[in-house]
Amino acid sequence: MEYEGKLLRVQGDEITFKLDREFDITEAQRMSIKGNPRSIIRLVDDRNMTRDQNSMIHALFNDISLYTGYPPEYVKELMKVMFSGYKGIETFSMGSYSISQLFAGEFIEYILGFCFDNQIPFKYQQFHLSSDITRILFLYLKHRTCFVCGEHHADVAHYEAVGAGRNRKKIDHSQHRFMALCRKHHNEQHTIGIETFMKKHILVPIKLTPEQIKEFKIGA
Repeated sequence: MEYEGKLLRVQGDEITFKLDREFDITEAQRMSIKGNPRSIIRLVDDRNMTRDQNSMIHALFNDISLYTGYPPEYVKELMKVMFSGYKGIETFSMGSYSISQLFAGEFIEYILGFCFDNQIPFKYQQFHLSSDITRILFLYLKHRTCFVCGEHHADVAHYEAVGAGRNRKKIDHSQHRFMALCRKHHNEQHTIGIETFMKKHILVPIKLTPEQIKEFKIGA
């Protein structure tokens, strides 16, 4: 089951939505596991995508074009068709910034995933311009790609110091924030200090859930 809705209230781990239609509790229970209704609620973002999102999308189109040799316009239409198929929707237009910020963020994430999966290098490193910074850096961390320069096979670096002599296998890594840094920038971080390093490169460390930490084999 999938609904769209607007977020009205957040209080701890409880959230209140205004759905686009009446919730079908009978159908939810029919699809449930062990009596727990399951559904997907999609947040509606009425704001159009930002200029920075639009710039990033087209910069990625150009990077794919440079790598594959296909014209940028062809890459644009190909990505739109592939993303529409992935979402199970009709094709869409980006003219006049007509898609929402939420939709644009999902599209950026999809294009970046395509680049990572096909080892396509991209040059758009100005994360601080994007409202999707956490989602983008999550992909960088997942694919072990340096937050600073895009180098592959990067280290997973803790933002909060772990401390010498501590057993990393026994640390609760979900209480830490992480970055992916190549050997060069990991060494720089230790040399100039974490605060100076973060300001210099305008980075944001991200937290991971216990499940993601296990998936990424952090501390294993």
